Amino acid sequence: MMLKRSKKPPDPVEHGDWRLPLDKPEEAEHLPPQPLGVWRRLKLRVAYWQATPAIPRHPESVGNDPPVVPIHGWSRALRLVLAWAVLLPLSILMVYALLQHLYHHAGATMGQRSFWLSVPVWYSLLGVGAFISLVVSRVALPVMVYVYVVGHELTHAIAAKLCLGKVQTLRVDLNGGYVETDTDNLFIALSPYFVPLWMCVWLLVLWCVNLIYPFPEWGAWFYAGFGFWWSFHLYWTVWVIPREQPDMLENGLLFSLLLVLVMNIGILLAVLYAFGVLSPVGYGQDFVAAARDTWQFLCAVYERLAHAAPLY
Repeated sequence: MMLKRSKKPPDPVEHGDWRLPLDKPEEAEHLPPQPLGVWRRLKLRVAYWQATPAIPRHPESVGNDPPVVPIHGWSRALRLVLAWAVLLPLSILMVYALLQHLYHHAGATMGQRSFWLSVPVWYSLLGVGAFISLVVSRVALPVMVYVYVVGHELTHAIAAKLCLGKVQTLRVDLNGGYVETDTDNLFIALSPYFVPLWMCVWLLVLWCVNLIYPFPEWGAWFYAGFGFWWSFHLYWTVWVIPREQPDMLENGLLFSLLLVLVMNIGILLAVLYAFGVLSPVGYGQDFVAAARDTWQFLCAVYERLAHAAPLY
C-alpha cells in the first residue's frame, strides 16, 4: 500500500509503495501477455506478492518514486529512547498482566460457567479457526489479500479525515493502491497496522442489526466475526510489515513496531472489556503487580550480578 502526502507547493511525497513494479519487463515475466479474467489476475498478483522478498531496511527508490528518508538527529534518538525505555517494557507488562488477569479473574467474571466455554470466548475461537482454515487451504487467498488492501487504504483515508486533512486521491485496483493526502503525521502513517477496520465494521453492523431487529443467534455471529476479523487483521499486518517498511522506516522502525504492538494490545483490551471478559479494576491491579514483580526480579538479578562480579 502507498500513502502519498501532499505538501504545498511541492509535489506529493510518496511512502509505503504497495503497487507492483509491472513497468519493468523482467519483473512482469510471470504475467502472460493474453487478457486475463479478474479472478486469474488476482491469483497471479497474490502469487507475485508472496514471492516478493522483504524490502531492505534502507530501500532504494522504486521507479520514479523518491527514496524514503528516515528520521535523523534528535528526533531519531528520542524515539529510540522511547522505544527501549517506554514502549518495550510497557508492551511486556501489558501482555503479562493480561495473561495473569485471564488466569486469575476471567473465570470469576463469567459466573459459574467455565471461561473457555463461555459464549464470547468459544465463538471467538471458532472464528479464529475459520480464518486459519481459509489461510491453510488457500481457498480465498486472492480475495483476502484484496480485501486487506482495500481496508489498508481506507484506514489511511479515515485517519487523514480524523486529523482534519483532505484526501485528494484514494485508489485501489488489482495492482495495489495508494492514498494521497495533504496531512502527514504518525497516526495517519501507522493507523492501518493497529486499527482492525473490518473488525470494527463487522461489530458495528451486527450491533445495529440487533438493535433494529433482535435475533437469538446475534451473540454467536457477533463473537465469531470478531475472532475471524481480528485474526485477519493480525495475520496480514504481520505479513505485510516486512514488505511495507517505508511507512515505518520514516518514523523509526523499532519505534513504529513497538508502537503498533502496544496499540494492538490496547485495542484488544478495549474489546475484551466491551465483551465483559476483562475487568478494568482487576486488570489494573494485575498490571501494578506485574510491574512490581518485574522490578523486584530485576533488582534481584542486579544484586546477584553485583556479588558475583565485584568492581575493583
